[in-house]
Amino acid sequence: MKGVSDLDRFPRPAVAVDLAILTVTDAGGPDPQLRVLVLRRSDPDGWALPGAFLRERTTVARTADHVLREKVGITPHATIRPRLLRLFDDPDRDDRTWAVSVAHALPLPESALRGARGRLAGVTAGGGLDGVGPLLFDHDAIVDAAIRDVRERYEIRLRYVDVGPDPDGFLPEPFTLHQLRRVHEAVIGAELHKDNFARRMKPHLEPVRGDDGEPALATALRGRPAALYRRAR
Repeated sequence: MKGVSDLDRFPRPAVAVDLAILTVTDAGGPDPQLRVLVLRRSDPDGWALPGAFLRERTTVARTADHVLREKVGITPHATIRPRLLRLFDDPDRDDRTWAVSVAHALPLPESALRGARGRLAGVTAGGGLDGVGPLLFDHDAIVDAAIRDVRERYEIRLRYVDVGPDPDGFLPEPFTLHQLRRVHEAVIGAELHKDNFARRMKPHLEPVRGDDGEPALATALRGRPAALYRRAR
């Protein structure tokens, strides 16, 4: 049997944990937009996703927590769980060294990103980032995977099961059906049929009721007062 020391004969890549942090700004407002958090780097110079290399004898989860606290500048809630996308392992992905990225998507409500460092770059209908140019390394490919991942959970036009109201919780409760539809449209980058959307969502919602038992209405929005809902418990 070969000894453990034989493992030293095999080169090891550096392992990075990179986070594609997504949010919808102005959720519930007139202009919701899907955005991705990017940071400006100086070595090398350019825009990139927040990330860090795995330190010796630590875990991917602890490294992701370190990225959020030290790189992004937010304190993650205990229930936050980044979604593993996949490994990005092109040997030429980083000019500095042989590095493998354990890439995650992390959808968060805009309120969780108050005080965060970096820039929230808008996502175009085609899935690109607006105004930051090509990202460093292969981070554009990670962003593409993260956007595809979130859009798959919000896409209802060709699906008949497993699509709930705002699966990633971008929209604070309570909300109207119009606000909910606008958030879904912001995520997928396309318009949805109003009546079809309402039929799909209502089984997963419960109306908000006032102290008198009557349905509560949103009165601060333009147009006729609309019924308020929350996600069904």
